Amino acid sequence: MLLVIGIIQALFAQEKHGNIICASDIHFNPYYDSTLVSKLVTSPYRQWAAIFATSAIQQPNTYNSDANFPLLKSVLAAMKKQNPSPAFMVITGDFLCHNFQSNFKRYAPAYSDSLKSFTDKTIRFMAMLFNQYFPKTVVLPVLGNNDSYCGDYMVEADGAFLNMFAKAWAPLQRNHNTMMDKVFVNNFSKGGYYTYALRDGSGGKLMMLNTVFFSAKYTNCGTPTGNPASEELGWISRTLKQCAQRKSKVWIAFHIPPGIDVNSTLYNKKITTMWANSCNTAFINLLTQYAPVIRAGLSGHTHMDDFRLLYNSAGTPISFFHIVPAVSPLFGNNPGFQCMNYNKTTFTLTDIQTHYLDVSKPGIPWALEYDYDKTYGITGINPLSLDAVRKKIAANPAYLNHYINFYNVNNPAASGINQQNWKSYWCGTGSLTKADFISCTAVQ
Repeated sequence: MLLVIGIIQALFAQEKHGNIICASDIHFNPYYDSTLVSKLVTSPYRQWAAIFATSAIQQPNTYNSDANFPLLKSVLAAMKKQNPSPAFMVITGDFLCHNFQSNFKRYAPAYSDSLKSFTDKTIRFMAMLFNQYFPKTVVLPVLGNNDSYCGDYMVEADGAFLNMFAKAWAPLQRNHNTMMDKVFVNNFSKGGYYTYALRDGSGGKLMMLNTVFFSAKYTNCGTPTGNPASEELGWISRTLKQCAQRKSKVWIAFHIPPGIDVNSTLYNKKITTMWANSCNTAFINLLTQYAPVIRAGLSGHTHMDDFRLLYNSAGTPISFFHIVPAVSPLFGNNPGFQCMNYNKTTFTLTDIQTHYLDVSKPGIPWALEYDYDKTYGITGINPLSLDAVRKKIAANPAYLNHYINFYNVNNPAASGINQQNWKSYWCGTGSLTKADFISCTAVQ
């Protein structure tokens, strides 16, 4: 009898909790072996893996470069080893490598008319690989600032790239329904944002945003039509209002986070924001208004392991978004991905495990870097617990060391955060406007 009760309890606990995988900033570089580029340009993307297999380069790339094919294979295999069938996966943007367009001109000058088709093949190749490694898993991508036909921060609203990207990833939503796939493609093609209702028993909904439009660096490389940032903010407002009316449980995922770009601020000695001020203010107002329905937020872009916490006017933490570390080690971070646990009843995050590859030591396998709850002594990932983490980092050298080490995904040689400038990064975790950041750094 006790055995039966134990089995029932275990099954109930299993049904109550879900596990997902999150990755960000893959920045796949198909040019890493220049001797193969011509063949890639002239071959179907389904043959690319066999072409890459002929390369003399068979080890993952190291720091200061974007992900080569061995690293892409390595991270997919490592993710599958940790969880071969997650409830779903989220990829928080930047699929293409930096300088994708200029690299094409450099390595494939004889094929100048093939840039668009090569871009298509690169995106479709990546979608194909995720489908091969996770054939039954729902995979939900968002756009990054490098994901475009034109260049950095230049995706065209209502453009061909959005339509191509949507068609490449639609099968991985596992709708198995032509009409539902068509609706997704039509919606995504307008602005690169969409919603997804989970079928995991949680009743949760994901809002997948395109925050490239919100960046102060954004330019529309096509024919300007309307105001894509304003139109998306209107969509976010309407969607959150509807979710509040229906008492939905929502996660929001996007690439570029709002708030302060601390690294650029320190480097340029001038406060730099991730978004245009008007978009930053409007989004913060929406998060504040609809905080009760937003259970978690996910983003990327910085390449580092970090978070942002929103406080209301009374100083109470009300919303957060976790910044997922990059697969690409371009900025001195080790490649990483994260396994996340969540409660299906409340649709809240309960823990995060970060796995990393130390690319300074060839041949070393992927390893568990740290467990969030155990490392910071909290239970669950939510505004109140992250507020406790912020306070621990500021008050306790042991927790500060954790934050510094894990920020760069365990590469102590990386530049950026250190024992001298950490307070600016710490302020950035909780000060999402220029005024708040100035106030925080002044008292620190």
